[in-house]
Amino acid sequence: MLTEADIERIAGALARSGDHLAVGTFGSHAVGAAGAKSDLDLFVITDTREPPAARRRTMRRVLFEVMHPLDIHVFTPEEFEEEAYEYLSFAWVIVRQARLYHWSDAAAVRVPSLSAIGARLAQDDLRLGIGSSTSSLSR
Repeated sequence: MLTEADIERIAGALARSGDHLAVGTFGSHAVGAAGAKSDLDLFVITDTREPPAARRRTMRRVLFEVMHPLDIHVFTPEEFEEEAYEYLSFAWVIVRQARLYHWSDAAAVRVPSLSAIGARLAQDDLRLGIGSSTSSLSR
């Protein structure tokens, strides 16, 4: 089973791989219900022109050394916002379960469906003296 430190390393690798707006988890690991056989559900919100399958391959290459089952969803901010209000879509579920590990200043404007979670992350960073233009760990 993955530890929180493992998840932080995995999400951090994705966050460092590009100029992404947001990186996080959802599903069993995000809500504290993961078991020994649970995969890690990740999402990345980024500006890209790549088709969805190519986006996933790009992110998988970043995590090629991870030997744990991963399910990676990559959205543009426009795609995410369009899906965020579609009942039971991946984005709808993510909005309700997200645990953010990376949140950029631009994400607050471009991904408003997650902005309340991102604002809490940024406030925690400031309270802890980590303040920067980009938050990078979930609390």
